[in-house]
Amino acid sequence: MRKDITKILTTIPKLPGIYIMKDCRGEILYIGKAKSLKLRVRSYFQKSRHMPIRTRIFTDKVQDIKFLTTATEAEALILESNFIKKHQPRYNVLLKDDKHYPYLRLTTQERFPRLEVVRLVKKDSATYFGPYTMVKEIRETIRLIYKIFPLRQSKDRLDGTAIRRPCLNYQMARCLAPCAGYPTELEYNQIVQDVVLFLKGKNNELVKSLEKKMKLAANQLNFEEAGVYRDKILAVKTVLGKQKIISTSLEDQDILGYCRDHSQVMVQVLIVRNGKMVGEKIYKIKGLADIDDNEILSSFIKQHYIDQILLPKEILLPHSIDDILLISDWLSKKKKGRVRIEIPSRGKKKDLVCMAEENANFALRTELDKGELSLRSLDELQETLGLKSFPEVIEGFDISNISGKHAVGSVVVFKNGVAENSKYRRYKIADVKGIDDYAMLREVINRRYRRLLREKKAIPNLILIDGGLGHLSSAEKVIRELGLLEKVDLACIAKGKFRNTIETDEVLLPGRKQPIYFRENSPSRFLLQRIRDESHRFAISYHRKLRDKSSLSSPLELISGIGKKRRLLLLKSFGSLDAIRKSSMIQLQSVPGITENLAKKIITSLESDQAINA
Repeated sequence: MRKDITKILTTIPKLPGIYIMKDCRGEILYIGKAKSLKLRVRSYFQKSRHMPIRTRIFTDKVQDIKFLTTATEAEALILESNFIKKHQPRYNVLLKDDKHYPYLRLTTQERFPRLEVVRLVKKDSATYFGPYTMVKEIRETIRLIYKIFPLRQSKDRLDGTAIRRPCLNYQMARCLAPCAGYPTELEYNQIVQDVVLFLKGKNNELVKSLEKKMKLAANQLNFEEAGVYRDKILAVKTVLGKQKIISTSLEDQDILGYCRDHSQVMVQVLIVRNGKMVGEKIYKIKGLADIDDNEILSSFIKQHYIDQILLPKEILLPHSIDDILLISDWLSKKKKGRVRIEIPSRGKKKDLVCMAEENANFALRTELDKGELSLRSLDELQETLGLKSFPEVIEGFDISNISGKHAVGSVVVFKNGVAENSKYRRYKIADVKGIDDYAMLREVINRRYRRLLREKKAIPNLILIDGGLGHLSSAEKVIRELGLLEKVDLACIAKGKFRNTIETDEVLLPGRKQPIYFRENSPSRFLLQRIRDESHRFAISYHRKLRDKSSLSSPLELISGIGKKRRLLLLKSFGSLDAIRKSSMIQLQSVPGITENLAKKIITSLESDQAINA
């Protein structure tokens, strides 16, 4: 054993805790936990032929070992997970997916609860639902809730007293108007309880509750109200029909499965709540060539659940792991209720684990195929276009404007055939007046590469222009002036004979009047088209943003007393500026916050503006 390590070991106690191994620069190499710190750390430096290569590599680099003791091994487990998440040591198993999935938060700690989308779950007495793995999914859920239940949408703090007149949602029977002091807390709470049933997936109970209300309304001859309940029941039953029943036990479960290919692992988490599949998460883990499956799964569970507050009653795994009882006890204390970790060997639970593993396998195969396809398409691209170098980095340019107004340029970056969104850039055209796409393109390219050269940053291998020969010629002129023509390749992709048909797109090169021909269904041609489409999308989205911002700076902004909130309320209520112009004094005053004096100002100001622009 090394003398320096022997000296360090004399200071380490035989207590539970975590150890932190550092290199000569003080960078953390590895963090682990132990029931006995001295014995565990000593084991890394014993000569053994069975020691994994990865362990030998990082132990050779260790120059210092710090430690923190804890009262129990369970505390060490929590501390280890927190430290790994914070410091991301190179030789630990690390989750690459660190995004926070969205949750729905029902503010049940308020007297009149409301819904909002959040990324973090807090201990604030609110009720949380989720996680939702797709933004589209959560938006659809919110839209459906507001359609079925008259839950308030405002963010005001309400205490039961009226703070304004009822808004348009009340008039459309989509809110009970608690901001106007209309419903009692008890009446509003009945709606909240129905929302809770819906979000918990207890839709059978909800349907029964709504059917009782419908029959009661019908018996009292309130047929219009009964019709409203009938429509709500139909909407809930539609959702019910789409939900896939996974478990008849109606338990909350997380099912884990994974697939590995050498140094890359995909972990799939299937989320079952109340017996129904509500979502899934996929995690990608890299750099695991010399780590066994036990450590991968154990490390994943500890890091995945360290931030989770909404825990299931049961977690199903494909195989056992070290510290399984310790992790189960930790999660049970965290949940304040029993969390079972099971390794099913047969039956429905085993089928669920197999389903998770199949999904993980599919995700990994897709990821690997995607990488191989990208590299093949780049090889083909270099050969077909006769490029000077392998096109590892491709940058695509496009210009967007309408008659020279709100002119913008965009550059998108693809590395090894994959978009690098964080490196996208957009430009407002500053020096060109009027309609001159060629001059605009020259300005954007000049600004882009002068800056890269000034900051001594890498230049792309291939520059792709969206346009024809004129655009290509303009770009070539700037690249030559910057002294880059010998260092980079240049190409453009133009619309062919049929502008709306991608099959006729043409790829052009400097000095060649005839387009380059690709073989049918060529992946390299599809890649160029994807880069072109992405640069176009990015440019036009920025152009629209500037145009919309300009159009929203409407005559309403010039009226004193009309701020952003009232302006948006007016546009939401009437739909357009033209509709506001045509509205009467009484109609304008029906919008919350619009007094008689403000209504007069709006009518006078908009009439003057129309006369000026006529």
